Amino acid sequence: MKKTERQGGQYRQLLLAQRGQAPAQEEPVGRIWIRIRFYVCLCLFAAYMLLDYSHANIASWNSERICQEVERDYSEQLGFDLNQVLSQAASAIE
Repeated sequence: MKKTERQGGQYRQLLLAQRGQAPAQEEPVGRIWIRIRFYVCLCLFAAYMLLDYSHANIASWNSERICQEVERDYSEQLGFDLNQVLSQAASAIE
């Protein structure tokens, strides 16, 4: 079975065939972007692991500095407390 035929499942394919409708032949755009983002993230993770394993530096960046930047609290630089904003948004929804 082709990749495009599997997308809706076999039941959906049979149902569309009974109705005389042609199944979609292209992959939905949302799935394409998810797949692209997954591969970009996979490449970034592999690059991070390579930096960490080899203790290498790229333009003065190493695995320790990457971890520090990820853990860094940017709320002071942005001028608001993210926890407070999220709690206000949650209380507005209720």
